[in-house]
Amino acid sequence: MALYIGANYHPHDWDKERWKTDITLMKQAGFSAVRVGHLCWDSFEPEEGQYNFAWFDECMDLFAEAGIGVVVDVSMRPAPVWVHKLCPGCNIYSKGGGMQPSIHRYMEDVADPAYQYYALRFAEVLVNRYKNHSGLFAFGLCNEIGSGAKSFSPQSRQRFIQWLKHKYKTVEQLNNAWATRRWCRRLTAFDDVVFPENELYLGAPEAWLDMRRYFADVTGDFKIKLKETVESCGISVPHSSNHYAEFETNGFDYLSIYDKFVDFPGMGFYPGYQVSEKYQSMMSIYHQRLAETDKPMWLLEFQSGSEGWHHGPYGAVRMMAMLCLLNRAQMILGWTWRTMLAGEEQYLSGILGHDGLPTVNYKEYRQIAADMEKLQEYAFPYVPVPDVAVAYSYDNDYVVQYGTRYYKQTYSHTKTEIQKVFFHLNRDYNVISLKNRKHDYKLLILPQYVLMSEEEAGAIRSFVEDGGTVIMTAYSAVVDEHSQAFPTPRPGRLEDVFGIRVAAFNRTGAEWMEFSEDAKCVEDENGKHELLRVASDEEFYIDVDYYEELELQTATAYAAFPDKDLCAVSVNEYGKGKAYYVAAETNVALLKWLITKLTPDLGLQSGLRVPEGIQARVIADGQTFYVNTTGRTIEIPLEGKGFGVLSEKEYDNVLTLGHYDAELICGNNMERQ
Repeated sequence: MALYIGANYHPHDWDKERWKTDITLMKQAGFSAVRVGHLCWDSFEPEEGQYNFAWFDECMDLFAEAGIGVVVDVSMRPAPVWVHKLCPGCNIYSKGGGMQPSIHRYMEDVADPAYQYYALRFAEVLVNRYKNHSGLFAFGLCNEIGSGAKSFSPQSRQRFIQWLKHKYKTVEQLNNAWATRRWCRRLTAFDDVVFPENELYLGAPEAWLDMRRYFADVTGDFKIKLKETVESCGISVPHSSNHYAEFETNGFDYLSIYDKFVDFPGMGFYPGYQVSEKYQSMMSIYHQRLAETDKPMWLLEFQSGSEGWHHGPYGAVRMMAMLCLLNRAQMILGWTWRTMLAGEEQYLSGILGHDGLPTVNYKEYRQIAADMEKLQEYAFPYVPVPDVAVAYSYDNDYVVQYGTRYYKQTYSHTKTEIQKVFFHLNRDYNVISLKNRKHDYKLLILPQYVLMSEEEAGAIRSFVEDGGTVIMTAYSAVVDEHSQAFPTPRPGRLEDVFGIRVAAFNRTGAEWMEFSEDAKCVEDENGKHELLRVASDEEFYIDVDYYEELELQTATAYAAFPDKDLCAVSVNEYGKGKAYYVAAETNVALLKWLITKLTPDLGLQSGLRVPEGIQARVIADGQTFYVNTTGRTIEIPLEGKGFGVLSEKEYDNVLTLGHYDAELICGNNMERQ
């Protein structure tokens, strides 16, 4: 398989006379792909049913002549002004019930049937026109679906009511699920339902969770309809999408439906210029998008400059690209080709400047293209088969968002902490849905798995019974599928699998706490708090806010908090497998230690022994890829001689990688951790 490098291009923003110049510059940079057609529905259909494709035909022909493959984005967002006129139900309404003028991108309710009619009709017309074009490489399923605002319109409320009727059948069942006996919220009819969120307050957690599920479902349903519309046209090329399922104020439940619309997983990737918290957060989303597709990632948007920064330190964008190749990427398309002269992204720096001349970003992308041309002759794209899975749930995110008085660690932060664990271990992992698991794994990790439905509990139980090993962290199995707390011992529905009872919880920085003289404490913006000492066959400290008191039933202690006389990690044999419970919030140091300890017993794939700051993978027998993520030169021990594909140099026992540099070494064998 090949690797693809290029940019996002907006021909409707530039004079036709400029197109050939831009395409020539792309060819000179070594670009092989370009994404075109997004964010410009009204350039194709300026009025309802009146189409103008002549300009795009010319553009497609020019790219075909240049041998640059085009990803044609099927653009349905933002909706044209004429769509908002014809489809008042697609307009966004505020929590207070006021209609909001469409002054910003993504201000359309994609669940509106009238909007869907015009959007999917346009998709069908566009796809049929270009599905056989010689320049076509792939289709993009619209831009960033999932982002934008929720609509609290009267039409949306009626759809919400119908969604509830379908789910609960009777008002009595809805009342039970929403615990409406509390504080006089009992409903007498489905028509009594209003959105449980207004300008002053959020409603009860049970109702609010269902509202978030409703918005997720209608957005996900539209995404599936788009995929079905595109494929019904008889296309013979692949498709992808840089949707925005993880958008915290909207989004949709990607892991439950990705197999219904994903061909190649895709996303927009803006990690900044350092391996920072932002990078790790982006990579947690990245792995969620990969899911269990068993296909490489298409980065349909990739950072060039940013707003307020023309470029980062030279080599940093290339380093990020190499890290993505190490993490299963196949396509990298820079955002954007030329810095926009107008609009909301006027100062988001591109590969070319406002003046249309190459910048330092162009030079760096040209280097990335040259590297990818060499690497594609080897075992890229790298698509491993991980033996570890991390289970995430869309519902967990919203339970945690609602319950901030208790859940001090956000779910997005939890996902980022898990990403850091595998980053430091130099290992691959898959992100899965317990309701939609496709592969077998040796180890399943359940970080902050707050909401535990019967279906999810059954999946965990079966996994362990059949010989699997699970690790669950604190803050887990607190509420049921209606976001109501379990009236039984925690972890709810799984206390026998883990062999424990969560009897109480503590916080390391409680305001009434008196720290002993020998307590190891730190102080930050949240005040003074204690580091917890963990002891097993070795000792180390962890920096957490929250930890739990475990009563061991059939489980035994695997590690302790000796200063608290509490169990830190328990282990229970259940069926043919084992269940470990970590009595602290998701923490990098503790999970790194535990996974490393379990690796030989479970026969897990181990990472390479490399200096700190280096990411590395064996991508095939005799092929090891290294990326220096730091701004300093690092020497990496090799076992024998090897050939550097990118540098075209021979190495003997030592590889010296400059700052932000990368290298594929052929012929050496590295020691694993």
